[in-house]
Amino acid sequence: MTSKKNGDMPIRMTLDPGVYYRCTCGRSEHLPFCDESHSGTGSHPIRFELSERQTVYLCACGRSKQQPFCDGGCGFQPPCGANPDKGVDPG
Repeated sequence: MTSKKNGDMPIRMTLDPGVYYRCTCGRSEHLPFCDESHSGTGSHPIRFELSERQTVYLCACGRSKQQPFCDGGCGFQPPCGANPDKGVDPG
């Protein structure tokens, strides 16, 4: 799963609490989120939920074992103090 708008770099976003669906087909007009453009492709979005406002790093290269979050598998080093296992920035 790669984001056509961001290449291989993780997508840093600050998100409010809620349920999100990460696009995996690359067809969404609202990347990195699903807009159901995957219909008929066999792809399905990745659901994730945040219980509090957080800054996250969403994987854009497809190599993360912690999808939809970046785990550094692409060589990206999150800022000091970030949790690469969860793709979450502590601030």
